[in-house]
Amino acid sequence: MSICRYRLLGAGARASLAVLNERLAFYLADPIDLDGKGIVKEEKIGWVRPLGIDCDQLPYDAPWDMSHAQVDEGFVLRMRIERRSVPAQLLQLIYKERFFALETQSGKTPGPKERRDLKDQVRVELMARALPAVSHLDAFWRDRDGELQLFSTGKRARELFETLFTKTFADPLGQTMVRIAPPLLGLSSSDWTEPDQANETMNRISLTAPQAFVSSEDR
Repeated sequence: MSICRYRLLGAGARASLAVLNERLAFYLADPIDLDGKGIVKEEKIGWVRPLGIDCDQLPYDAPWDMSHAQVDEGFVLRMRIERRSVPAQLLQLIYKERFFALETQSGKTPGPKERRDLKDQVRVELMARALPAVSHLDAFWRDRDGELQLFSTGKRARELFETLFTKTFADPLGQTMVRIAPPLLGLSSSDWTEPDQANETMNRISLTAPQAFVSSEDR
């Protein structure tokens, strides 16, 4: 299993379910739109109800809140990613057809701004006809301990999750989300000899080292 760990600096008292639900409501995933009208982004993200936590046999599109994601130690989170893409060759083919039709109709070659607007129009039109590819990311948030585990290590997956979690929970709760990287992986001699790099190396180690290995002077 691939896991990416985070420390939430500033975490302490557990926020109430009412507060968390208020934040969650802003970033719930919209129903999947097969018509695609008005869709201009290639990626859409949002929270969906995690699977296997609540006892009720609810349909996938039933209303839910953070109580459906709560376990004894924290919350199980599930993020849905919808990706729509337009093949570059198809985009170029339709664009050229529209370009030559516009040139024939107006009797002159479209200028730079007209060409940009035309390509954007074609992209939006084709995007609306593209079916989304749907994927999910799962995470476990120990909110009282300030710990978060994302069950993926992909770079793009991390970026999307970090963006959504920060907007939904971390920023409103006054917390800073810090990804914990393995402290000794790929270190070179400069990581210990150069002052600035050495400080960063020690900071990384201090975040990942068990408390038992921290000296009493540092506590």
